[in-house]
Amino acid sequence: WLVVSWALVVGLVLADAPLRPGVAEQLRTSPRFLLETLLGLGAGALAMAAALRLGIPSPRNWLGHAGPAWALLFVWVGAYLYGLSSPSLEPSMLGKREGCYLQVLFFGLPPLVLGLVMMRRLASFDRWASGALVGAAAGAIPGLLMQAGCMYVPEHILTHHIAPIGALAVVGAIAGSIALRRP
Repeated sequence: WLVVSWALVVGLVLADAPLRPGVAEQLRTSPRFLLETLLGLGAGALAMAAALRLGIPSPRNWLGHAGPAWALLFVWVGAYLYGLSSPSLEPSMLGKREGCYLQVLFFGLPPLVLGLVMMRRLASFDRWASGALVGAAAGAIPGLLMQAGCMYVPEHILTHHIAPIGALAVVGAIAGSIALRRP
């Protein structure tokens, strides 16, 4: 799921526009920006892993599977909330993409569908939570890529790159409640 989803979303993002000029140098020279990026990468991967674990019977409860994923997602958001008062990079309009929030939403849909299709093969005991985690993981991919492809302004990141991840988590929860029903 991770490899296919990343390849698809990277292709879609790059087909629309190149990454922000200088983003590789920013990752190299700004430890906090690199940390934000790694938090997003880890949060998305952990969310999908947790969703898959919820589809396998085990003695661990919901919190044991999903709790660490949600915690890391909230730490990722917290890094941008902290950035409101102390940004990792100098806020800049460089790389601004029109409709980036729509790109996060629409580019996250194929990984969401793919994740739910994978989850149907499992015995998901919490369809809502599994779907929400798949949605968050699916949204984290384009949301994270927008961090490298769109302008760096913490307010903009929270409203246009991170908020759509929450919307995809809600869509995932609703879709999971329907698609992950046991026959």
